[in-house]
Amino acid sequence: MKRSVLALIVSIVFVVTASAALASAPPPSPPSAPTTGYGSPQNYICNSLYNGAAINHNNAIDFGDTNAGTRCWVYIPSVLKNGGSAPVVIYLHGFMAIVPPIYAGQIEHLVRQGYIVIFPEYNLGGFSGMFNDTNQYEQLGRAVDAVDAALALSAVASRAEMDNIYLASHSNGGNLSMGWIDGGGVPVKAMIMQHPCISNEAIPAFVRTLFLGDMIEIDAPAHGPSITCPVIVIGGVDDTIAKPVQLNTIMNALANAPTKVQYMYDSDDHGDPELESDHMVPAQDDGAIPGWILDLMSGMGFSAFEEDSDDYRIHYAAVDAALAGQTRVSFDRGTWSDGRAVNSVVNVYDSEVTGVMLYEHCDYNAGTDGYAVQLTKGVANLAGLQARGFSNDSLSSIKIPAGWKVTLYKDDNFKGTIKVLYGNNSCLTSIGFNDVVSSIKVE
Repeated sequence: MKRSVLALIVSIVFVVTASAALASAPPPSPPSAPTTGYGSPQNYICNSLYNGAAINHNNAIDFGDTNAGTRCWVYIPSVLKNGGSAPVVIYLHGFMAIVPPIYAGQIEHLVRQGYIVIFPEYNLGGFSGMFNDTNQYEQLGRAVDAVDAALALSAVASRAEMDNIYLASHSNGGNLSMGWIDGGGVPVKAMIMQHPCISNEAIPAFVRTLFLGDMIEIDAPAHGPSITCPVIVIGGVDDTIAKPVQLNTIMNALANAPTKVQYMYDSDDHGDPELESDHMVPAQDDGAIPGWILDLMSGMGFSAFEEDSDDYRIHYAAVDAALAGQTRVSFDRGTWSDGRAVNSVVNVYDSEVTGVMLYEHCDYNAGTDGYAVQLTKGVANLAGLQARGFSNDSLSSIKIPAGWKVTLYKDDNFKGTIKVLYGNNSCLTSIGFNDVVSSIKVE
C-alpha cells in the first residue's frame, strides 16, 4: 500500500512538473524563407543596381512629380537575367501605398534575380492629393503614362525585353490591372494579382468618407474580357477588404484569359508570431506613409506590415513562377519550428480543371457579397470549405459535371442529414436543403 501511495505521489509530481515545463516553453516560431525553389534566393545573381549602388529606392532611377501622381521608380539590376537583357516587372501598388519601401522586400527579391522593376506612383501625393484622388480611371492613366515613359528611358530601352513584360499588383493595383489593356497599357505576358481590391465598399465607412469621397471605380467586369494573358489571383481568408466575392467577380470577368487560377490561404495561429491572411500580407513596411493611414485603409486598425515567410512562400513565389512561364503554383507554406505544417494554400478555382461549382445564392449566383467555389473530387469538411471562402450554412445552388456524384451533409465532418445529387440544382430550396450544408463529398 505504501509503495502504491508513493508511486502515485511520484506520478503526480512528474505530471505537474512536465505540465509546468510545457507551459513555460516558448511557442513555435514560423518558418524561415525557403532556401530553394520559387520565393527563395536560389536564383539571385546580383547585389546592386546597374549604377553600382545598393538596391533601394534612393538609388533607383526616379522621375516625375509626386504631387501630380506621375512619379516613377525604375530598378535596373547590375547583372541582367538573360545576360544582355532582362524581363520587366511592372508593380502596381495599393491605394495610397505609393512608395517603393512598402514593397521593398518583393522589389529587392526580383532585382536580385536580374529582373527590371518599374514602380509607378499613380496616386496623387501630398496631403491634399490624398483627399482629392477619387477617379481610378485617372489613376490608371497616370500609371500607363509613367510606365511608357520608363520604358522609353535609354537605360531601360537598351536592356528591357519589350516583349517579356509582367504585371504584378496588390489591392487597388489589382483593379488597375483589370483595366490595364483597355486603358492602353503595354501588353503583358501574365498578371499576378495579390489580394486584389475591385471595390471600396468593404473599407470602413468613415475611412471612405475621409479619404475616398465619391470614388469613380474601374468597372472590372466590363474590362476583364480584354485580358488575354494568363492570370494568377491570390487572396486571404481573413482579408476584410478584398473579400472572396471580389475575387470571384474577377475570375468570372476574365472570359478570354487562356488560363486563370485563384488561390486562398488562411491565417495560422499555431505559433508566435502568428501568420495572418489579412489584406496587407503582400506589403513589407509602412514606408514613408504614416502608418495609421495605411492601417485605416487596410481595415486592420493596427500595423500589419511585415516581411514574413508568407511573403516569400506565397507572394514572391507566385511572381517567380509566372516569370518562369508557369500558369499555376505549387505552394509550400513551410512548417513551424515544432514540425507542424502551416495551413496550406488552397486552389479555389482553376480554369483547366473540371470541378463542382458551389454558389452562395440561387441561380448560380455569387451575388454582391457571396462566393463561387470550385471543388474537385474528394471530401471537404467545414474547415476545408471555409479555407476556400465558403460560409457555413450558406450554399444555395450547385453545378455538377456529368457523371459526378455529390453528397451534401447538414453537419460538419460528414454527419447529419444528407442529400445526394447527380446533376445541377439551381436552388436547393427545391429539395429542402438551402443554407444548411456544412460538409461535402465529391465523387
